[in-house]
Amino acid sequence: MNSKVQLRNGDALLVIVQAGQVSHYSWNMALPHIEFVRRKTGTLPEGAWVGTVTKLEGEVMGITSKSYYDYQLPAPPAVNEAIRAKFE
Repeated sequence: MNSKVQLRNGDALLVIVQAGQVSHYSWNMALPHIEFVRRKTGTLPEGAWVGTVTKLEGEVMGITSKSYYDYQLPAPPAVNEAIRAKFE
């Protein structure tokens, strides 16, 4: 049984990664990252990462939230590992 969430090329969703795994996600891309976090956890838990997951040309990867980190770059390797364990 495959428990991974299947993404199609071009899909995007919001995600929180904490302690090496995806703790929350939402397909509601109309939400800003700040509102997504507020609804899911109230505040971003210490050590957690928030951003967007996308699948482009068959590759699933995270993009860091500019709202939280003041930059928008690919997620750190450990975060992408957690993302790829949940999404394909």
